[in-house]
Amino acid sequence: MRKADSKRVSLKLTQHRYSLTPKRNAAWLPGAIAALCAVGALVAASIALKSSQDQSRRLDTLCAPPASEQTLREQLVHAQFALEQEAATRTALEQRVAQGTAQIERLQTDLAFLRKQR
Repeated sequence: MRKADSKRVSLKLTQHRYSLTPKRNAAWLPGAIAALCAVGALVAASIALKSSQDQSRRLDTLCAPPASEQTLREQLVHAQFALEQEAATRTALEQRVAQGTAQIERLQTDLAFLRKQR
């Protein structure tokens, strides 16, 4: 090899050892995996808590003590009062409808008479 060739830049580059280096630091990978695991654990815990609350509500309604007789009587009286009130309201509305229908018939006969007068 000539002396002039030993000083060339391209020759110096080829005589060094090179190794592959990652472009990005791989330290974020374990952190990302840990974060995903934490999010998954939180989601699983929230789902378990929700289902536990739903089951608790269902069991509370199934295991509730029967209503006392006094409570049942009060509910019955309240339902009867509501039924009587609804029946009275229905009767009043039916009477108003009947009166309205009669008035419409009278007005129609008056209108027919007035049209004949023209």
